[in-house]
Amino acid sequence: MERRRRDRRRCAVDVGRVDEKGPYELIAQASRRALADAGLTPADVDGLASTGQGTLPPVDVGEYLGLRPRWVDSTAVGGASWEVMASHAADAIAAGHADVVLADLRLDGPLGPAKGLRGANINWGARGPLQWEAPYGHTLVSKYAMAARRHMHAYGTTIEQLAEVAVSARFNAADNPDAYYRDPITVDDVLVAR
Repeated sequence: MERRRRDRRRCAVDVGRVDEKGPYELIAQASRRALADAGLTPADVDGLASTGQGTLPPVDVGEYLGLRPRWVDSTAVGGASWEVMASHAADAIAAGHADVVLADLRLDGPLGPAKGLRGANINWGARGPLQWEAPYGHTLVSKYAMAARRHMHAYGTTIEQLAEVAVSARFNAADNPDAYYRDPITVDDVLVAR
């Protein structure tokens, strides 16, 4: 119990159901907590990496946070964005483009659908291949589903084996009071879910 309490203090942002806060508020909260944990202030930040909100994430997020970075990065590559941002930030610091880089990863993913604010990752300014996907709401989840289906075809993975991932995740979430869902589920529950 003591370990959980200690870990919750160190958590950068409220997790679980945070219906009363919008994406910018959560980004600001995580930023304040991360800076405080590092013994820094917003005035120390001269670099910003963000996949956050708006059309130009580092600009929009930087303005919301009151930052004036001299170096920005908006590289977004899905769930691995944090790794790319950390690498880019290290390169920027090594090259002397920034001394302190604050990085935030898009936080609106679970918020939009949960609040009924959006149904897909629609981007009306899409160019290239996205111009054919965005109007029809080709969501990130459907892209993962295609990758999973390909894995099943190539390696013989079964839907039951994939369902075990969800069952294990829910089992691990049971002890986390901030988890979005904590009730146990079975493979059969996953198989009949929409």
